[in-house]
Amino acid sequence: MKSPWRLRDYVFAAFMTIGMVIAVFIVGPFAPPGLQLLFWAPLGGIFLTLGMARLQRRGSVALMILPLAVLLGLISPIISLYLAVTVLVTELVMFFLGNYRRKINRLWGNVLFFASANLGGLLLGAYLIKGSRADPFVKIATQPGVLILLTVLAGMAGIVGWWLGESAVKQLQRAGKMDVDV
Repeated sequence: MKSPWRLRDYVFAAFMTIGMVIAVFIVGPFAPPGLQLLFWAPLGGIFLTLGMARLQRRGSVALMILPLAVLLGLISPIISLYLAVTVLVTELVMFFLGNYRRKINRLWGNVLFFASANLGGLLLGAYLIKGSRADPFVKIATQPGVLILLTVLAGMAGIVGWWLGESAVKQLQRAGKMDVDV
């Protein structure tokens, strides 16, 4: 039987969530509306990969992202919905692939998370946001070719984040600060 999450797992997940939020604040002002995720994925992917590598179990992405979704629900329930759907897609696929112990599974986790976040965010933004704030999302969502291209680019940006995150994992292992199976 698997051991339950420990307090240090919750603390580590919280720090990775904070890192992802800080990454949003760093890149957010510089990214055009509708394209923020493409700019955020390489930085956010570092923290997502570190969290997956350290926590290693199914549910790791949910442990990092769902508390954020609940907090951001105070700003907009659409953001909570979009993050919950993204976590559900990622964790559902990872349920069949295994856990996050292997690099390839962490790669898939990053690609799934950022690609589904891009697709879900653009579609939910286009159809649930009211008024002129929805215009950039509607403009992208009504062009299937652009929507698919941006989703593929988001997955590729997730690959960059995964690569940077795995580089950080390797450095932390060498320093004796992270015990991870690779």
